[in-house]
Amino acid sequence: MVTKTLDLTGKVCPYCLIVVQKHAKAMKQSDELVVACDHPPTATTSIPHFARDNNLHCDVKKISSGVWELRLNKK
Repeated sequence: MVTKTLDLTGKVCPYCLIVVQKHAKAMKQSDELVVACDHPPTATTSIPHFARDNNLHCDVKKISSGVWELRLNKK
């Protein structure tokens, strides 16, 4: 299992989604991608929808005011 961390704070869509798509494509079974994001539509909609549509499990957690942590795992 490999864990990759991305800090996308200060970035907005579509950049955030494109970066996540690129890294998700390289994931193997049981790998984890941890993303820090402060753009609400990206954290709460775009990335979770992408994960669902691409057979990835996505946990979204607000870790501080305006910052989310997303954990994506390959099913």
